[in-house]
Amino acid sequence: MSEASSHATGRVESGFHSRQFWQLTVICGTQFLVALDYSIINVAAPSIREGMEFTAGGIAWVLSAYPLAFCGFLLLGGRVADLFGRKRVFIWSMAGFVLASLLAGLAWSPAALIAGRALQGVAAAFIAPAGLGLLQAAVPEGAQRERALGIYGSALSAGFVSGMVLGGVLTEYAGWRSVFLINVPIVLVAGLLARACLDESRDTNASRHLDLLGVALATTGMVALVFALTDGEKYGWVSAPILLAAGIAVPAVALFIWVESRKDNALVPISIFRTAAIGAANLVNVLLICSYGGMLFILTLYLQTHLGLGALTTGLTFAVSGAIAIVTGIYAGKLVERFGLYRVLLTGIVIETLGILIMVGLPEGYGLALVLIGTSVNAFGHILALITTSIAGTNGADEGRRATAGALINVSQQLGLAVGVGVVTSVAAHFARVTGGSEAVLAGWRWSLWCSVGFAVAAVITTVLLRRRFKGEIT
Repeated sequence: MSEASSHATGRVESGFHSRQFWQLTVICGTQFLVALDYSIINVAAPSIREGMEFTAGGIAWVLSAYPLAFCGFLLLGGRVADLFGRKRVFIWSMAGFVLASLLAGLAWSPAALIAGRALQGVAAAFIAPAGLGLLQAAVPEGAQRERALGIYGSALSAGFVSGMVLGGVLTEYAGWRSVFLINVPIVLVAGLLARACLDESRDTNASRHLDLLGVALATTGMVALVFALTDGEKYGWVSAPILLAAGIAVPAVALFIWVESRKDNALVPISIFRTAAIGAANLVNVLLICSYGGMLFILTLYLQTHLGLGALTTGLTFAVSGAIAIVTGIYAGKLVERFGLYRVLLTGIVIETLGILIMVGLPEGYGLALVLIGTSVNAFGHILALITTSIAGTNGADEGRRATAGALINVSQQLGLAVGVGVVTSVAAHFARVTGGSEAVLAGWRWSLWCSVGFAVAAVITTVLLRRRFKGEIT
């Protein structure tokens, strides 16, 4: 057991006092910022396009550079944190995030802005798993960690929703560059607190040999796969860019799995998916985010292009469900402690499904009230399920693989988002072409929400089939 873990164990009896409280504050606050930067750019995109004279294709790269880099480097970030020190990686990555934000905020050309945005994603890919690994090192398994992960999940939800609101406010009153520059003072303060409050932890039993072949295959495969899934409808599913990306992604991922299963010091040992509920949690997580991400994308289009709401008003609409998710997340750990992982997870997914069902018949007229009700119900169930999969996906991981387990949870979320958005955009476009007429677009959105329901139902079925893992009957 690492020194940091021993100290954490000794403090847990007194609860979240003093140092442990500040550790959780720094970790969750930083994850809030990572999630915020994921969504803050969406509202600012029109102003950026005008200010930097981007083409339509160019501004799309500003939007996708962060998630592509984030997803591509997550596994590397998790393993580097485990091997070389989670606190060290956490702090140095925050320094990188500051520099990347400065580059984006002071960008003198479209290329410089895209580069800054991509470097933000790379830095975030090291921050996120290192932070989750530090949380696990600071708080041992059990009720304390389940509550801590509930707060962690609330911070992620709050960050994503806040990005949609804050992006509109900053763009309107301070200009689009402030969307990036606001990170600088916040991250500097967080870095100073991290240096003072966090305890170092790493895998002391493993050599510092980094699986470079695994890194190359994982990064190449993930970036190509996410690009193909996310932009398939935009370029066309049989277009040259998408076919090329798929032709790279499939063999890279397959070769990665084959190589990793035969290595002692693998980037991601395949055996980790047989540890407790880690494999089951990541599978359910993909389906959950497929459902949620696809739904959120369609509702954003409905509110802005059909109901005519502005970006800021749309963000405030989602802020209602965001507030519900934050409050739910704070108490989710206590519910897991009382009722168990399986019951809370299954209940959460069922409630999440009901929330989408409320909205599948998007009305032609003013449907804001319907969206508010549906997203509120959905948010309550979704955050319960998401935090439960986060707990199941990290509990039971070896001490030396804590950040790696955290990286896998993040990867499954990114894959789910890419698949969910890719499917609903394709379905919406298909039914809009086939149906025709004035209600064609609306009909496509309705069918897309049915796809989100389908993903949620698949998550319910998967959870029931794998219930023994979530109940701890299979280890």
